Amino acid sequence: MTTPLQIPTPGDRIGGYRVARVEAIPELATTFIALDHEATGARHVHLARADSENCFSVAFKTVPADSTGVAHILEHTVLCGSRRYPVRDPFFSMLKRSLSTFMNAFTASDWTMYPFATQNRKDFYNLLDVYLDATFFPLLDPLSFKQEGHRLELEPAEDGKPRLVYKGVVFNEMKGAMSAPDQVMGRGLLNALYPDTTYAHNSGGEPAEIPRLTHADLVAFHRRHYHPSNAYFFTYGDLPLAEHLAFIEAKVLQGVARIDPGTEVPPQPRWTAPRQAVRHYPLAPGEDPGRKYQACLAWLTADIRDSFEVLTLAVLEEILLGNDAAPLRRALIDSGLGTALSDASGFDGENRDTMFACGLKDVAADAPPVVEQVVLETLGRLAAEGIDPALIESAVHQIEFHRKEVTNTPYPYGLKLLLQFAGSWIHGGDPIRVLRLDDDLNRLRGEIARGGFFESRLKTGFLDNPHRVRFVLAPDPDLARREAEREAAELQACLAELSAADLERIRQDAETLRRRQETEEDDTCLPTLALSEIPPTVTGYDPADGMTGIPALCY
Repeated sequence: MTTPLQIPTPGDRIGGYRVARVEAIPELATTFIALDHEATGARHVHLARADSENCFSVAFKTVPADSTGVAHILEHTVLCGSRRYPVRDPFFSMLKRSLSTFMNAFTASDWTMYPFATQNRKDFYNLLDVYLDATFFPLLDPLSFKQEGHRLELEPAEDGKPRLVYKGVVFNEMKGAMSAPDQVMGRGLLNALYPDTTYAHNSGGEPAEIPRLTHADLVAFHRRHYHPSNAYFFTYGDLPLAEHLAFIEAKVLQGVARIDPGTEVPPQPRWTAPRQAVRHYPLAPGEDPGRKYQACLAWLTADIRDSFEVLTLAVLEEILLGNDAAPLRRALIDSGLGTALSDASGFDGENRDTMFACGLKDVAADAPPVVEQVVLETLGRLAAEGIDPALIESAVHQIEFHRKEVTNTPYPYGLKLLLQFAGSWIHGGDPIRVLRLDDDLNRLRGEIARGGFFESRLKTGFLDNPHRVRFVLAPDPDLARREAEREAAELQACLAELSAADLERIRQDAETLRRRQETEEDDTCLPTLALSEIPPTVTGYDPADGMTGIPALCY
């Protein structure tokens, strides 16, 4: 049964929190409540809604200054045991003793998030306890760092002498990722378009750079970035907000002093002229590199905090690229220069400054200038001759439907709402502006009715925008070999400097890690549900096949 929602008023104090803002959002059947923890500066947004699938998330602004993958490795390592729950993998263990509908962790270019959802009150606080302890009080022991990040191991060589190899979950993951063209394309575009910001670095980690990260670096990054002063808490659903706040304050905020984490992400300085960039990816041996290039144009576009401009760009993406008949997609494909849109094509609204990219894959080495010409000529023609009004209306409808649809796929509804505004919120934007979609939609429809709106945006945001890069992803049949040789030489030089004691320590670490992974762990310290705390029945739903007219079997 849904509990009555308890709504505070602005200025109220709830424990150590001050209620900063309370606003109803009728179109979402939700009340938005923003709070600040006065001692630490921790931010909290609660969406009070008559929904029994309650959600929680804590996010941290994680701003890497290099490509060692520190934020990515930290996301893995905090999940390897904490102060109150010193078990090897508390999240996996909780899957066996929880009724959660969602548990995960996300690492973006400049933030890391730990969300969960459940329909059971006791389970909510069990999971909240584990999540808070994992993120704020992880063990971060050196062996877990070596397991999740990187380590040296000894393997026998053909000549019988030992040879060093790199191992580690994130190291291996990123070696695989950075051999995939789509990953190289995405990371390369960020580096090319945002050269003066944190986005120039690979937040996931470059395989050549990951071994430079030390355990001390990891601990220091956690101390600064996973501090309450750099935390963004989120709750959603019908459970009482005051209970959430009291729990969080007692577990992690009491007695903590505010710091300046220094995690602000400045905007990328704007260019006065377009640029060009080339990145290479490894081509499989024997594969013909002839038409294995990708070429695209990418623009730096709106500030993520401007919800109207972000909505406008999302609609423009749908207009230009959203289906096979979309004019820019059709012009690119019909050119015969490539086989499909390039990786990373579309609008990316996740960074401090957003970006828009479009191009083709499977093009020849001399095709990139022609691809650029097709894109610019098509945008110029649309700006001069106008965009089909039916295409505009269809695109607006698609975006509105996608944003307003109440569904629990691929995430629980509360987390879908969070992900709509998380990027803007973390960069100082107003979540209400994002959630009040109708305000921006009504403004957009008014601009459309006056005529020429999107045509004007094509000129100002694309054709006359000098912050543009022509980006080429080029195949390199020798890249994998060169990287393997570089890594082997690096390891050989390292081996030559190791003492007998160093080698023995490497062997002992490998053996200790093997034993740890093979030992069945006692996870009884983790919270669980008693049988009496589990509802004996499940909610039934009437079949809806009659509404669709599609024959279906109902169970």
